[in-house]
Amino acid sequence: MGEREVLAIDRMGQHGDGVGRGKDGRLVFVPGALPGETVIVEIREEHKNFMRGVVIDWLARASDRTHPICPAFGVCGGCVFQHWDYASEVRYKESRVRRALRLAGLDAGVVEAIRTCAHPYGYRNKGQFPFGGQVGQAVLGLYRHGTHEVVGVQHCDIQDDRVNQVLRRAEAIVNAIALPPYDEVHGTGIVRHLLIRSSRLQGQSLVLIVATRHDPRIMTLAQTLLNEVPGVHGVGLNLNPVAGNRVLGPTTRVLAGEGDIYERILGATFRLSMTSFFQVNPEQAAVLYEAALACLPEHVDQILDLYSGVGTLATLAASKATTVRAVETNPVAVADARVNFALNHIDNVEMNAARAEELLAQWAKQGKNPPWAIIVDPPRAGLDRHVTKTLQEVRPAQIIYISCNPETWARDLAQLAPVYSLQRAVPVDMFPRTDHVEVASCLLLNGN
Repeated sequence: MGEREVLAIDRMGQHGDGVGRGKDGRLVFVPGALPGETVIVEIREEHKNFMRGVVIDWLARASDRTHPICPAFGVCGGCVFQHWDYASEVRYKESRVRRALRLAGLDAGVVEAIRTCAHPYGYRNKGQFPFGGQVGQAVLGLYRHGTHEVVGVQHCDIQDDRVNQVLRRAEAIVNAIALPPYDEVHGTGIVRHLLIRSSRLQGQSLVLIVATRHDPRIMTLAQTLLNEVPGVHGVGLNLNPVAGNRVLGPTTRVLAGEGDIYERILGATFRLSMTSFFQVNPEQAAVLYEAALACLPEHVDQILDLYSGVGTLATLAASKATTVRAVETNPVAVADARVNFALNHIDNVEMNAARAEELLAQWAKQGKNPPWAIIVDPPRAGLDRHVTKTLQEVRPAQIIYISCNPETWARDLAQLAPVYSLQRAVPVDMFPRTDHVEVASCLLLNGN
C-alpha cells in the first residue's frame, strides 16, 4: 500500500467511484474520479481482486466534470455526483440497469430511457441528522464519509427548504440551552438525532428529536422550534437509551403541535407520521408508480401488494381491481395504511399484518386461485429466496417488481426466468446526485 500509479478511469462503479485497471490487472476504485480522466492514484487498500485508491493529481480531466455547489461534497456520505454533469449521471444510471440485466444473462433490450428528475436539488422531503460535539459546542449535520464523525451542516442542497430551515436553527437552540449531544463512543449525552420531514402539499414540516432520555430542556427545544421556525407543524420525541448507532428507539410521542402532515401523489392523499416510511421524492415517486401501474390492464379481479408500507401502491392500484390485499409487517406502517385507505374513501383493500413470505406460502399451500397480479417493492436486499420460489408456485399472470437496487433486482429476475419473462423496465432517477436508481418493471407468466 502507498504505491502510486497512473490510472485511466474507464467507467463509473455502482457506489460512485471511478473504476480503472491497475498495472497488475486488478480493478482500482477511486472516489471522485470520472470516466475519461487520467489520474495519479495512491493505493490505500489491496484485496485479492481489486484495490482502492485516492487521487493525488489529475493528468486529464473529463469534459463533463462540474463544480460541486455544496461545501461538504466529498466529506459527507450523501451525494457522490455533484462533480458530474447531470446528463452524464443519468446516462450512467440507465446503463447500470442494463448492465445488471446483461450480467444476470437477461435481455437488456426491454429497458426504456431513464425518467430524469426536473429538480435534481431540493427534492428530499426527509432528513436524518446526527448530533456530535460537546455541551455548548454541539454540532448538527451529517456523518463524514465512511465514519461516524459528525460534520456540521447548516444547509443540505438536496433537501427541501423546509428541512433546511429547521437544520439552520436547531443547532443554535441546543447550544443556547446547553443540551448535551450524544457521544456514541462513551454512551453519554442526551440528544442523538434530529429527523425532519416536510410536505409540499401543506408547506409544513415535522421534527422528531431522538434522545437517550427525557429532559426538561428537550421541551424547550420543541417549543422553540414550533414557535420560531416557519412551517413547523409538530415536534415529537423518540426515546432511544440503547448504546450503539441505531437511530430510533421503540417509543415516540408528540411534544408540541401535531403529529401528522399530509402529502399527495397521483391524486391520492397520504398521512405522514413522524416515523412512517414514505418516498422522499414525491415528484419522482409519482413517475415511478405511474410506470408500474401502467403494466396493469384496465381492470383485474385481484391484486396482492407485498411489502406494502403505508399502502401507497395499494391505494393507487385500488381503482384497477375488484379487491387488493396489502401485506406489511411494520405495525406503524399498517396503522398509517388503514388511515390512508379511509382518507381516500377506498373500501376494496384488505390490510394484512404479516410477513410477505409467510402469507405467500400460505396462499400456495391452500391452493387458492392466484391473484391476477402481485406487486413487490422489497428493500435493497431484494426478494427473500422463499418469495421467489413461492411466486413460481402461486403463478400470478403478472408480477410488478419495483426495485431500489438493480443488482438484486436482476438476480431475482434471473431466478424467476424459468416461469416469467421481463416485458418492460423503466429506470427512474429518484435520488439525483446520489448513486441510487429505482426501476419499475413488468413480468408476464410465460405462455400467458
